[in-house]
Amino acid sequence: MSVIRQDAVHPQVAPAEEVVASAEVVPGLYDGRGHLNMPAALRGSHEVLVHQNLMADQDGLTRIQDDDDLLDMRQKKMLVALPVNEGLRIDERLPVNRRFCRPWVAQFLLAVGRAHYAQFHAPLQINSAVRTVSFQLRLMRTNGNAAQADGEAASPHLTGQAIDLGKKGMSQAEIAWMRLYLTPLLDDGRIDVEEEFQQACFHLSVYKRYAPMSVAPPRVIATHRTVTPALAATLE
Repeated sequence: MSVIRQDAVHPQVAPAEEVVASAEVVPGLYDGRGHLNMPAALRGSHEVLVHQNLMADQDGLTRIQDDDDLLDMRQKKMLVALPVNEGLRIDERLPVNRRFCRPWVAQFLLAVGRAHYAQFHAPLQINSAVRTVSFQLRLMRTNGNAAQADGEAASPHLTGQAIDLGKKGMSQAEIAWMRLYLTPLLDDGRIDVEEEFQQACFHLSVYKRYAPMSVAPPRVIATHRTVTPALAATLE
């Protein structure tokens, strides 16, 4: 069995075992009675946005100015194609030339997609990835919630370190799982998270320090095998 991964414009076949590789079990999704544990939302703030820009500066990341700059970075392998397989899909509305990210972000996506698929047998959807300053300026004119195109509160998407994972269609169990999965990485300073509700996504900035991880973060599974009908419905 094989799955498809996107490489630039043309997808390539990736081994299925890459998607379903086992991961260490971490308890916490359900309590001893089979009740879903719902962690608090990972809400963003101005301070979190500023921190994402500070981290980009520390990592030596430039802001991508326009489509020519984007193409140049792709050719230099400073940006790589978003991975696509059984555990990851891309929102079809995302333009092909913006389906790219920093290499360590792709590593993160493969890890979280693999772990989520092993638990729920459903893919995560990537709604947004790299953007250019010229695109962000246009977005600011039509979207009052859009981040700035420069300064300390500029959109982290301009560096290629940020991606948005869609929440639309996720069960409550999946949302709880994502919060549990992301929190240790957040606490360790490998990522920043802004859980958005109007746009219904997990906005994530993944930092260079994520790359040294040789083992994917553990997947979260139920700690009790007895699941009530109501809980079972959340996993469908």
